[in-house]
Amino acid sequence: MIEIPAQGAAHFASDLHLSEHTPKTLEAFEHWIASVAQPQSLVFLLGDVFEVWCGDDHDDEVPHRVARATRAARQAGARVFFMHGNRDFLIGERFAGDGDFELLPDPEFVQTQGGIVLITHGDQLCTDDKAYQQFRQLSRDETWQADFLAKPRSQRLAIAQGIRTESKTHKSNTAMAIMDVNAQAVKQAYAGRWPDGYFVGKCHTILHGHTHRCAVHTAESPLAAPKAISQEGTIRDGMRIVLPDWNYDTPNQQSAKGGYLTLKHSGEFQLTVFR
Repeated sequence: MIEIPAQGAAHFASDLHLSEHTPKTLEAFEHWIASVAQPQSLVFLLGDVFEVWCGDDHDDEVPHRVARATRAARQAGARVFFMHGNRDFLIGERFAGDGDFELLPDPEFVQTQGGIVLITHGDQLCTDDKAYQQFRQLSRDETWQADFLAKPRSQRLAIAQGIRTESKTHKSNTAMAIMDVNAQAVKQAYAGRWPDGYFVGKCHTILHGHTHRCAVHTAESPLAAPKAISQEGTIRDGMRIVLPDWNYDTPNQQSAKGGYLTLKHSGEFQLTVFR
């Protein structure tokens, strides 16, 4: 359980999908994290910060720039946390040390005066996507990961490219509803029952990314049509907040370019969407 400092705030972002093909999004991230990093602030990166991650022995500029940005945030007085996504689940302690950030389990909990917030990347709640869940279970296995990371980097990159190609095909052939969170899985998560069968602890509010369907859902309309708009309020029972994905390089005029959530010790929040 992580508590937000009484005089501070927590800032959450996810799904930046950074790579050599996203220079504008990378620059936007650097500006954003510098703007929120200050003493008593907490910065949470809830997965898929990178489009792909084949191991901490990276040799391109994007991870170096991200690590510099997170180190600078720490030097400014902020604590920086990272949660694995479905794209960058192989980030390890070596890169965490380079970036001076803390790796989090999924899920994790944040304490506010307004209640307990469960934070997660979000992919585990998409239980209707059976094919993805099978791959997730396989790829989180320690033996599978050790075998993959033991391969030459060139081979790992080729495998990752093949997986991304299969993922794009899967998405194009799968109904959108199947790739969204499952309503029953969300309901059980509030009660502390995680999709893997473990009891993780009860919560009042759920905060996640992954689905690219930014919205603030309430108990009255838990699966309401997403509305990617800036808004503010106070967390309460049965609320689910979905973070926006980032895309400054090939933006869709109908979609947000990115955004983040700020959460205060009191439980007040502000969802900021970049247009």
